[in-house]
Amino acid sequence: MGRKPKSRPSFFKVMIKDFTSHMHLPPYFVRKYGEILPENTKLRTSSGDTWNVELEKIDEEKYCLTRGWTKFAKDVGVKLGEFLVFWFDIGKSTFDVSIYGTKGCERRISASDFPIQGSDSFNRACINLNTPEVNNKRSRAYTVEKEAEESDDTQEQDYIPDEAHPQFKLLLKKHHRTVVTIRKEFAVAAGLTTKEAVVLQYLPKQHCWPVLLHRYPKLPWFRLDISRGWSEFRRTNGLVFGRTYLFEYIPDKNVIQIKLLNGKN
Repeated sequence: MGRKPKSRPSFFKVMIKDFTSHMHLPPYFVRKYGEILPENTKLRTSSGDTWNVELEKIDEEKYCLTRGWTKFAKDVGVKLGEFLVFWFDIGKSTFDVSIYGTKGCERRISASDFPIQGSDSFNRACINLNTPEVNNKRSRAYTVEKEAEESDDTQEQDYIPDEAHPQFKLLLKKHHRTVVTIRKEFAVAAGLTTKEAVVLQYLPKQHCWPVLLHRYPKLPWFRLDISRGWSEFRRTNGLVFGRTYLFEYIPDKNVIQIKLLNGKN
């Protein structure tokens, strides 16, 4: 998440008593910022993942995180005695959350903590990406003329065979703004040919992002695209056109790790 600006409202809570079903906000924080607190908010960890949580108003000085809090606490493994710091992003109605273990050090949420395909959190994220409106936009974006000829993305990729971790290098160009076509060899080796979505992880920032995979069954050749979610992932992590990136599938985490090869972002 990076360093938190001092201008952002913040508070801390020590996890004591029964913290698994709900969490009360400090009364002083409520008195000072209660008028701008939303009914529904998001909790965001260092991994970049977010959870929707209901912020229930009990009375003028009591606000409580309720529906969604239990899921958050379970997913990130909040433990008794841990110290949580919340920074409120007013414009986005989001709390950035840092978790400090009982030994006093911040506990980073890594890709292995990120919900993988098959989990409720991952499936909900993919459902949000795969709405009818999104699908209609995607269909309009790919015209008949576009689909009549194979994208040259795969010709620009340098596939690296590896039984354990299939990889390919990609020189990022402007036509990769919204989509990246995956080579068939990589898709087969990574077991992506039948998947609807996958998680991307950018190194070294550890940012994770679920993206949809779009295939073209009517084309006379194989084509699989990293599509919905890619634009947001690219912008958030500052991927630069004209630079080469390595895409590596990590099977035990079910993620595609991406890292810069020629320079620093």
